[in-house]
Amino acid sequence: MQEKIRVLLVDDEEPFANNLARILNTRGFEAVTAYDGYQAVDAVKYGGGFDVVVLDVKMPGMDGVETLGEIKKRAPDTAVIILTGHATLESGTMAMRKGAYDYLMKPCDIEDLVEKIKEAHEAGMIRRHPVLWPRKLVREIPLGALARVHPGETLAAALEVMRRGTGEASLEEVHVVDGEDRLQGIITRRDLLNEARRDHPEKTLTWDVLVRNPGLLPQKTLAQIHRPQVVSTPANAYLTDAAHQMIQHNLRRMPVVRAGKMIGVIKLEDVFQYMDQEME
Repeated sequence: MQEKIRVLLVDDEEPFANNLARILNTRGFEAVTAYDGYQAVDAVKYGGGFDVVVLDVKMPGMDGVETLGEIKKRAPDTAVIILTGHATLESGTMAMRKGAYDYLMKPCDIEDLVEKIKEAHEAGMIRRHPVLWPRKLVREIPLGALARVHPGETLAAALEVMRRGTGEASLEEVHVVDGEDRLQGIITRRDLLNEARRDHPEKTLTWDVLVRNPGLLPQKTLAQIHRPQVVSTPANAYLTDAAHQMIQHNLRRMPVVRAGKMIGVIKLEDVFQYMDQEME
């Protein structure tokens, strides 16, 4: 039987932390709480090991960024997800540079958090067990479809592509390609939400609200806001090398290139499915 993912929740708002732990425990995780940075460090030292730490940034005493540094000293392979509010977005990105796996904005949708915890746990398993990786090529496993949009399209076009996916097919990003399928950049859910929030600071916007109200997006083209993505993998690359890149750059999906053109995406969960088949 698969062991539960052990999660340490660190937040100085005790009711929030306790309620979140209760929800995660009902979802099959083993979640415990700490209410400040000092308790978190002690829990990592003496708590028997955690797969993932979910860490608030703004806490009295030892803040989240400092706590992250202390956790990484004692458990460098433990994935840390940062929770940050609008006012501390800069702290969230700073934490990413200091080794955090990813960050989520408060208030955080529970489904987004659950998926991020699972994703971080999978990346940690690869880090801890590199000898189990099969030496196979990217082109030898099934590739996911590449969600394409073009630079001249509107932000609403990217939203439409993302919202079509549900469940396992749900998309967190789309890739911007030119007319010859050469990669130009990437647009994420967070990018679209940030644009809508900038235009409507008076509203509390979540992804579900934006999907129901695409008119909240500004009239911009994707070329105006997309971020360049230079991380991709050749179809003839080793699967292990592609997985290294994904972990290094905190990617859940990575484009696959053949003769300069995007032919699909490799997904982190597929690495694990392939490993399971090899080890059976």
